Parts: sequence; structure tokens; C-alpha cells
Amino acid sequence: MDRPLAEFVEMLRYADIPVSISESLDAAVTVQLIGYEDRALLKDALSQVMAKTVEDHESFSRCFDEFFSYDVELNLEEALPPELSEETSSEDSENFDQDSGSDDQEMPANQNAGEGGAGSGAGEARQTSPDGNLVDMLEQNDRTALTMAMNDAAGAVNLSGIVLMTQRGLFTRRIMEEMGLDQVNREITARQEGGDEEGSQDLAGRLESLFDTVRDLVDRQLAQTSSGKSKQFRQDILKNVRLSNIEQRDFRIMREIVRRMAKRLTDMNSRVRKVKNRGHLDIRKTMRRNVAYDGILFETHWKQKHKDRPRVLAVCDVSGSVASVARFLLLFLYSLNEVLPKVRSFAFSGTLGEVTELFDQYGPEDAVPLAIDKFGGRSTDYGRAMEDFKELIFDELDNRTTVIFLGDGRSNGSDPRIDILKEIKARSKRVIWLNPERKSIWGSGDSEMLRIAPYCTVADTCNSLNKLELVIRDLLKTS
Repeated sequence: MDRPLAEFVEMLRYADIPVSISESLDAAVTVQLIGYEDRALLKDALSQVMAKTVEDHESFSRCFDEFFSYDVELNLEEALPPELSEETSSEDSENFDQDSGSDDQEMPANQNAGEGGAGSGAGEARQTSPDGNLVDMLEQNDRTALTMAMNDAAGAVNLSGIVLMTQRGLFTRRIMEEMGLDQVNREITARQEGGDEEGSQDLAGRLESLFDTVRDLVDRQLAQTSSGKSKQFRQDILKNVRLSNIEQRDFRIMREIVRRMAKRLTDMNSRVRKVKNRGHLDIRKTMRRNVAYDGILFETHWKQKHKDRPRVLAVCDVSGSVASVARFLLLFLYSLNEVLPKVRSFAFSGTLGEVTELFDQYGPEDAVPLAIDKFGGRSTDYGRAMEDFKELIFDELDNRTTVIFLGDGRSNGSDPRIDILKEIKARSKRVIWLNPERKSIWGSGDSEMLRIAPYCTVADTCNSLNKLELVIRDLLKTS
């Protein structure tokens, strides 16, 4: 796949159009067959390969028009001073037109402009690089060489990776430096010192015009990709932000991230795995099946490990800042209903109660606030919560049960009833304790974590979506 098409696929993915690897390969074959010349035909053909729904077709059309519409050369010509354009010879214009394509056979702007102004594909869209330095290109108004140099520089600094508005000046400067800005500045200074003030001002004006063109190149690239990349950038940040610091306005994005994580884990753990030639050799079954062959092992049989779906009990402290972490833990667990069909949830601050019915009736997004209203707002008492948990469900614990506790372990000076936790661990398959506080402050103040941790299979800090995903992944992996 060539660079222009690869960057277009990346842009579609940032626009939430799911383009698979096989679809990308089909698109590459499509481009190879029909080329870039007829953009209307290319747009129709690629849309059949990449867009699947009505919404996808609308987004695809917008992305295609933005990606293949920008022509750097025209922008460069407008930006240069009038006297610079007047000096251009007809021979240069013919050579330039020959390189960029005729009116009848139009080359995609992005092949010459690094795909949508990014410049990163310019090296593959042509075979030669401009000769001479930037001073000569500016003095001679070599538009073809300037355009090619600008595309090369944009690709070298990875302009297609621009995300934020604040990066415009940075990328503009990097492109100019890659083209030879220092060399031009030295020449301007040398002319000033040599008394050639007119020549210095002329070169400085040409340089400023080139700056304007590069700024426009950067702005166009930012306009094309900033929306999708900024969203991705924001999501990457939110995955690592402490869940207690998430603002209300980001909850919608967080819920979307959780659903995607849950879908990925579901897909990973729902695949039908081949059973042939896996595990340890089953000697008894192999010998019985090969009696007819005088004991010669023509058929081999293998012992298989049955992957059982874990039975999960989630016990969440819904007091204070822990409630925000509980919100996403429960949302995560209930989003995995395909591979975790037996999730029961409990909430407490003082007394503890089961809230599974709330989640079954309203769904995790609406059930969490109801659970917080019902069991939150009280002084945290882990001892009372352990007693209530034992009374409600202790007899149902078995070696298939995983108990996940979410809490900071701060019991306001009351007895946390470690003895009950010890009994829970003895009866369960595993006990996981997730604490939103960092380990360095465990045991400080009224924290009982140093007493709690020895009676847990896993006791770890969990205060971000990335860490939460790792915990759930390990849970599914070891089930």
C-alpha cells in the first residue's frame, strides 16, 4: 500500500469509520486498478470498499473531499509576491504543469502535497528531489522545486501527526528549518553586512511569502485531521487520568472508552479455540483408540482444560472519591456480560446491600447513581460491610467464585473484620482488592490496607481505566 492511501485510511479511522486490514488491502488493489487520475471514479470505488453504513458513507465523502482537494502549488503561487510570479518563465510553467499533471489527467493533490497537505507521502509520490539550496530556489522562483522541497520537509517532520492548534507554529518552524531556513537567514545577514540592502529585503520578502504558504499547509493539515486525532488524543489521556479526577463533561467519552475496552476483551475471550493437538497427551484414550492398530499410535488424543466462566461478586465502597472508581468498575464488569454472565454487585459505605437488581433493571449507567444514593453518604465501616456480606452470601461462595473488593481500606478507626476476609479467601477461588490510592500511603492514618493485603490473592492500586482493564484482563485470562 502506498503512503497516500495509508494516510487516507488513517484519517478514516480517526473519523470513526472502521476500516479493517482486509478492506485496506482491497482499497490498495482498487487504487492500483483505477489510479488517482479520475477522482470521482476513485471516490465511488473506495466508498464501496471502505464505507458500510449510511453514516459511514457520509463521513467517507467528507473525508475524501477534504483529503484530495488541497493543491499546494496553487497556494504557493498565490502566496509569493507579484514580482516573483512575473519572473516565472513560460518554460518553467510548462515543466511545472508537466510534473503536476494536465487538466485532462489530473493528479491527486495529495500525491504532490504529501496527502492532504501532510507532505509525508511526497517521497513516494515522485521519484526525484529538487536540486540546489533554498536561496537559489527562492531567487529563481522555482515553484516546482519549492513545492517538492516543502513536501519533503513536511514528510520529514511528520506533519500528518499534528494534533493541537498550539502545534501550528512548531510544525511551521520545523518545516522551514528542514527546507533550509538557517541558510536563507545567513544569506540575508550577509547581504545586509555587504551593503546590499535591496537584495536583502527582496530575499526576506520571498522568505516571508514561503512562510505564509507553509503556515497554510500546516493549517490545512490540522483542519483535516485535528478533529479525529484530538478525540483520540483526549481518549488516550483519559485512560490514564485518575478516575476520581474525571470531570462530569468527560463521562460520555469515558463510557465510550469502557465499552470499547469491554468489547475488545470480549472478543479476545469469546473466540473458538482449536482443540486439536493442544494440552497434554491423554494416554488412556490414545491407547484405547489405537487397540485396532496393535498399539501403534495412529490417533493421538489430548487432555483439554475446560475454560470456566468466572462467577464474580463485586463489592464496592461508594463513599467519597471511591464512588467514581466504583462507577467505572461496575460499568466495565456489566459490559462484559458475554464472558462474565454471572456478575453480582454489592455497595456499601456503612451498611452493605446487593444492587444487582438495579443493574438488571436500569443498566450500569443509571444503576450506579441509584446505588450511591441508596448506600452512600454514610461513614465508612468495613467491619459492618464484611458482616453484612457474610450474612448475605457467605454460604454461596465456592471455588468458582471471584470476589472483587473496591475500596481505600479506610475504616474510620473501626475493626475491618480481617477474620471474615480470611474466611472469604478460604472459600473462594480468588479475592482481588482494588484500591484507588497509591501504595506509598497504604497503612497511613486510618488505612487498614497493610492488614487487608495478606488475605487477598491480588491487592493493587487501580485508579485509571488502563489499570482497570489490566485487572479484568488478568481475571479473564486466569479463569
